[in-house]
Amino acid sequence: MRRCTIMATIAAVAILLLFSACGGEYDDAVAVNGKFVSAVESYVSDMETANDADSVADAVNDFAAQVEKIVPEMKKISERYPELKDPEQIPEKLKESQAEAEAVSMEMAGQMMKAFSYMGDEDVQAAQVRLQKAMGGLGT
Repeated sequence: MRRCTIMATIAAVAILLLFSACGGEYDDAVAVNGKFVSAVESYVSDMETANDADSVADAVNDFAAQVEKIVPEMKKISERYPELKDPEQIPEKLKESQAEAEAVSMEMAGQMMKAFSYMGDEDVQAAQVRLQKAMGGLGT
């Protein structure tokens, strides 16, 4: 349960950071943000249809693979736009997008809870570890 909350929080922060893209200067952030939001939406969709340990493990592994590819891009955006880490510097467009980011994060958190109901399965455990490691890359 705590892992689920931590991963959802990390994802929300990442989404909020990347939703800040507002105009030409942040076009690259918009592109990366789109990839991340799309990955979260795919994960939610896959988990909604998952009905056994194998399909849950597949959904988690697919999401982890996407996160592993996106994290380096997200880190570059964070380094390129350090001002976005300061809540006082967040553009209005970001503030308007916070509700959407929170909604996506809440959907993801709900689906992560579904994954935890299959944690007795070794493949699901391994997938969760992989996802946790990938999501941990967002915080560094």
